[in-house]
Amino acid sequence: VLSTDPDSGDLIASNVNGGAVTLANPTVGGEDADTVTSSGLPHIKVERQTTQSGARGSVIPVVWDTISAMTPEWAFVANTTDLAIPQDGTYLVNYHLAFLNSSNVVNKAILSIDGVAKMAQEVDPSDAWFCSFYMSEMFDLNAGSIIQCGAFVSGAGTMDFGASSADTSVFTSLSLTRLPIG
Repeated sequence: VLSTDPDSGDLIASNVNGGAVTLANPTVGGEDADTVTSSGLPHIKVERQTTQSGARGSVIPVVWDTISAMTPEWAFVANTTDLAIPQDGTYLVNYHLAFLNSSNVVNKAILSIDGVAKMAQEVDPSDAWFCSFYMSEMFDLNAGSIIQCGAFVSGAGTMDFGASSADTSVFTSLSLTRLPIG
């Protein structure tokens, strides 16, 4: 149930079984009531929409070419690899890596925080198949920490990633949301 506090003017969401939370406070002196402000919970989603190639046998950092969503707290600029955390807190981190070519050798997705691998997933298929990885985990992060994602395919030659070869509207992506805990 949504209601307004008669004394403060706060917008309140209440549960009929008990409990309530203030959703919004009234505007203060001259503020536009229709202005959208940040929730105070930084969120960003970046994508690799165009094909990125790299040499097999080494970890290739993902160059994020598209910003899909970003709250004002972030200072990220597209076409870079490093994403700096804007505020201390607990973050939900989601990394999706989509390879364009089928492979029958080791394929791996890696997420590093301050140069140390913190999430990794790999597969070594016996037959050639298309690989796509989804990883998600919560981390306590400090302002200024650097997040970097990488792709790895064993062997010689080149690898390609970005959009999924099977579904070209599905892109390699990274999203981070600061949670209201920690």
